[in-house]
Formats: sequence, structure tokens, C-alpha cells
Amino acid sequence: MPTNQLQNMYANSTIPCSVFVVPDSSHNNSVKVSVAATNALRPSGISQNSNRTRPDPDFSLTTQAQQIAAIAGENVGVWCDGATGVDLVCAATWAAGDLIMSDASGYGVVCTSGKFYGARAQSAGVIGALCPVDVVIGYLP
Repeated sequence: MPTNQLQNMYANSTIPCSVFVVPDSSHNNSVKVSVAATNALRPSGISQNSNRTRPDPDFSLTTQAQQIAAIAGENVGVWCDGATGVDLVCAATWAAGDLIMSDASGYGVVCTSGKFYGARAQSAGVIGALCPVDVVIGYLP
């Protein structure tokens, strides 16, 4: 059984906490925020739930502007395939068990046909909240 471990990667853009990231070929072991246009790419995982200037895993999206996990050039922790109970920012409601892909901001939405997904919902998704997901990466035909 896999264990939850953060993979250390190079941030090639500013990466918010708890969003989908995809590979970026401009630097070794590099990721950037996933956007809807990159749903044709296999996601790397979900960025850490820890602010770069205030490493508090219990932060709230409502206490500050969107938390930043890393800025370009820094290391960023990424939850990869097999991690469980990972926080993801919810952009549209989903049900437990739904496959989740990235929206235009890297937030989670229900996956549609012909796209890669990066997570499976553990519980119902609440818009604007951090919702628990399991990182499961695949393609929905």
C-alpha cells in the first residue's frame, strides 16, 4: 500500500496551495499550475497544503488571499499518484467517488470525457473549500 509522501519538485511558475500541477519541460523535475488547456497532459499531482511563508497545514482559504506553495524557482512539495486524504480546492460541486480534473486555475472539477483526471473525491465537494481527495491519475475515454 502506498504511503503519503511529498515529492520535491521545481516550481516553474507561482503555484498556489492545493491545486493540480502538470510537468513543465523547461527545467528538470519541474511543474507548473495545471489549467484547463493542459487537461490533455497527465498531471503530476496536487501541490502541498502549506504556505511558503507560513507553513501551517491548517490554513484557510478565507483567512488570506489564495495561499502560495511556491514561487518560480523554489522547491514545491507535490502529492503524487497514490497519496490519500489530500486537500484540493473545489471549483464546482462533486460527489464522493467522482473523478476530478483541473479547471482553468488548477482547482478541482468533475472530469469529462477525453481528459486526464488527477484525483478521486473522498466526499462531496463544496465550492471554494479545501476538500479531501485521493490522488489517482488516469484518463477518462
